[in-house]
Amino acid sequence: MSKTQKKTKVAQTQSKSVTHGPVDDRPPGGIKLGPCETAAANVEAYFNELALSKVNQLSPCDEDKGGCPCHSGGGSGSTSPKVDLIVLIDTSGSMENTAVAVSNAVVEAIALAKSECNTDLEITYLGVEGTWPGTVFLTNHRDYIVTHNGTVPLVADDPYVGYQPEQGANAVEDLSKYAKWREGACRSIFYISDEELDSISPTGDFANETLATNNAIAAANLNDVTVFAHHLTYQGRGPNIEQNYQDLCDQTGGMAYFSVNTPSMEEYVKMLKEIICDACGSGCKEAEFPDLAPCISVAWGDSDCDCMETNDFEVLAITVCNCYSNVSFGNLSIGQIIVTDALGNPVALLPDGSPSVEIHPPGALCFGTLGPCTDDTPSCVTREIVVYTRGAIAGKYLLKFEGVCYSIAYTGNSEACFAFNLCKD
Repeated sequence: MSKTQKKTKVAQTQSKSVTHGPVDDRPPGGIKLGPCETAAANVEAYFNELALSKVNQLSPCDEDKGGCPCHSGGGSGSTSPKVDLIVLIDTSGSMENTAVAVSNAVVEAIALAKSECNTDLEITYLGVEGTWPGTVFLTNHRDYIVTHNGTVPLVADDPYVGYQPEQGANAVEDLSKYAKWREGACRSIFYISDEELDSISPTGDFANETLATNNAIAAANLNDVTVFAHHLTYQGRGPNIEQNYQDLCDQTGGMAYFSVNTPSMEEYVKMLKEIICDACGSGCKEAEFPDLAPCISVAWGDSDCDCMETNDFEVLAITVCNCYSNVSFGNLSIGQIIVTDALGNPVALLPDGSPSVEIHPPGALCFGTLGPCTDDTPSCVTREIVVYTRGAIAGKYLLKFEGVCYSIAYTGNSEACFAFNLCKD
């Protein structure tokens, strides 16, 4: 599961709707589609409608790969994504009302989630080192782990001065390692607290707080666990603590919620429904890409002894190359070319108000499409600019290319396999 989503919510949800059937031939912006585009869009909508009406889905040959979580078609077949969700709550005294609100929300939230995203859900409610009688949080995370794994080394057992019912980061780390996850299920933890991730004591111990958070992130990612969290901020622990909550969720692919006051049951219904439906990364998500960029070089001069002078006219060759064998850079352009002094400040002006060092043209330069590198030879395109100096101050200058824009086309291949049975006549 790719963990690249970065999301923040403030105790609210977004409504989504999908409309099917013939399309409007006036897209956003008011530009009317031509007859070919309109016809093609109508056919596409027709086939999408047919796909949504199907009630069974084939199972992938490799069950670990799951199905297609962002596809809303296919109804009630056995391929509903498995979701294992642990709802984990701080059991310090200030969290009692929150535990009640969550407990009152779970039945409606589960029903709403199953109607919207059709998951095969298994949900567990745990308290950090304690329980909340009269709520769904009747088991503490330590007893749960011992029940399913026996006696194992827990981070919570390490010597530490603090308040154990608030050590959420340690609990997330231990559960990521030792929870009873079903094979092939999307693994997720939803942690709820009004305190620091490493407990209130000592307050403001940011170094240990961040260390515990980073250890929880590492354990979650190593065990493919997505972490969601709801931090109630009325204790006023500050931006560093909120950032740790944000990092815990962002860096594991989950979502962070923040509230000033304890949310109502209805607000927890919305939160839980979103978390259940997003546990497998359902819906659109960002793909992880390596840092790919074209190679830009600048050459000038007719000989080794050539020098740019304070009154001069030099032609520079700007060469952009693609050094990758499986990537193309499309519609590559440099939006603006500027020159500054060594500190990045504008160059000195002449008495007539014009700059003492000018670039012609200042942009834009278009390089078209750079295809892949072949036979160990980069694909390169060159354009020329002129540096024009008049009464400039001698010294170091900077030539900056701003707005280097391009699209990336990646050439790859994959395969898919689905199993099916034939029933005897």
